[in-house]
Amino acid sequence: ASTTKILTALLAVEYGDLDDIITVGEEVQMLAWDGSKAGLEEGEVITLQNLVYGLLINSGNDAANTIAVHIARKVSGESLDTQEALDYFGGLMNQRAREAGAKNSHFVNPHGYHDPLHYSTPYDMALIGRAAMENELFCEAISVTFVKTAFWTSKLPRFWVSKNKLINEKFSECYYENAVGSKTGYTAKAGHCLVSFASKNGQNLVTAVMKTESGEQWAETRGLFEYGFDNYKYVNILKQGTIVDRLMVDNCTSDDSGSLAVEISAEDWGDVLQKKDIGQIKQDIVWDPSLLSENSTDDMNLLEAPINKGQKVGELRLTLHGRELIRVPVTAVRSVKRKKAAVEILTPDQTAVKESPAKFNWSPLVTAVIAVIIIMWVTILLIQRKKQRRRYFSPRRYWW
Repeated sequence: ASTTKILTALLAVEYGDLDDIITVGEEVQMLAWDGSKAGLEEGEVITLQNLVYGLLINSGNDAANTIAVHIARKVSGESLDTQEALDYFGGLMNQRAREAGAKNSHFVNPHGYHDPLHYSTPYDMALIGRAAMENELFCEAISVTFVKTAFWTSKLPRFWVSKNKLINEKFSECYYENAVGSKTGYTAKAGHCLVSFASKNGQNLVTAVMKTESGEQWAETRGLFEYGFDNYKYVNILKQGTIVDRLMVDNCTSDDSGSLAVEISAEDWGDVLQKKDIGQIKQDIVWDPSLLSENSTDDMNLLEAPINKGQKVGELRLTLHGRELIRVPVTAVRSVKRKKAAVEILTPDQTAVKESPAKFNWSPLVTAVIAVIIIMWVTILLIQRKKQRRRYFSPRRYWW
């Protein structure tokens, strides 16, 4: 249905220049008679900005075709004929939808008129709507409820007034004060559809309803917004540079306390959560096993020095009801040096002694031995002389 035009408008503001001057061509004749139109005429000259207004405010299928042909020729850089340009634009639509995360959609025309090969889901259209709302020009265009085309067309001025009851205060029974934009859609097969955007207290929501009965789309959308704002909240959960733990480092130098803080090194991160779940988020750190000391226990993890400042030492994991939300790296806030191995420190002289042990001093022993020998020799000599004397005085001497 015509909620398709959100994607067409997004491509217009992403690829085009809103000041582009466009001549309306035969594409405005290539439409079903019962489709909604902005009243464009072939040969008319109009700005791209005004075409986007005619697309979103008046839900003009003719504006959709004119935008598609212009953007296709501009992006391709070729002089495509009208049908080739419309087909080319269909390819751009499907590519952009996939980029937005829409996996169950397929688009074959820029306006959403019924075709068996043209389909989407509420979830996919919400994803496409979210991507569109990230574009400032789209945000401005989707919020406009009235346009007078006097200064942007070669034809008579037109007055386009939004009939979207969610954003037009004239329809007080359906008006929603927090709505910032909305796009209607209808076909017999799709029923009444509505993709809407609202903002409250800094929180932005997107809703999508399809196949509702006439009038139900307004109440259902309002109810979805109120439920969302009452029960969900965007929470900034992780902030870069936050200290998340402190632990000891084993085998650090004696002048280091060994206490090391670790911090989140990833960019800030947040998510939309149910308010009742915000306090249920659990966090734990999965340490790099290659950096853990062998002295670590089940109750206390120790890192092994050395550790460098900024070094990744593990990952911070957030879980909610057992479901992992995100993992981010944690890094050391400072360096921790490793202590040197214990060795005996020797002076050069001591080292020489260690390496070349001193030889035994033989001098005293030699002296003692010589002295003993001399004494023994003298003793023997004295004994021999004494014997000689005895022989000299002995009678036996006379026998000779």
